[in-house]
Amino acid sequence: MKLIEFQDGDKTFTCEAKTSPATPGTVWWWMSVTGESQRYAAFRAEAGDTKANLRERILAYYANLLVERERPREVRGPWNQRRNMQPAAAPAVTVAAPEAKAAVTE
Repeated sequence: MKLIEFQDGDKTFTCEAKTSPATPGTVWWWMSVTGESQRYAAFRAEAGDTKANLRERILAYYANLLVERERPREVRGPWNQRRNMQPAAAPAVTVAAPEAKAAVTE
């Protein structure tokens, strides 16, 4: 089985088993959903994949994807600028002035 397509509500899910340019030796289930321009490598294809278990896994994957999209984005600053972390102040060092030597004349 290399291709399955099914309906869930108003969405059509098309899943195709293909390799990825990033992982040429691994076959992934690539999922496309009507109304979305992105396709997703949802998970690796396995020998025991059936239309029934793929449908269940794809729907769970897509439900999780929708939950993740609704999460507020976490904005982070550059890696070298940490919030609320200021370097500890260096301890004050006092250097005593060298004592003036009295000139001895004979």
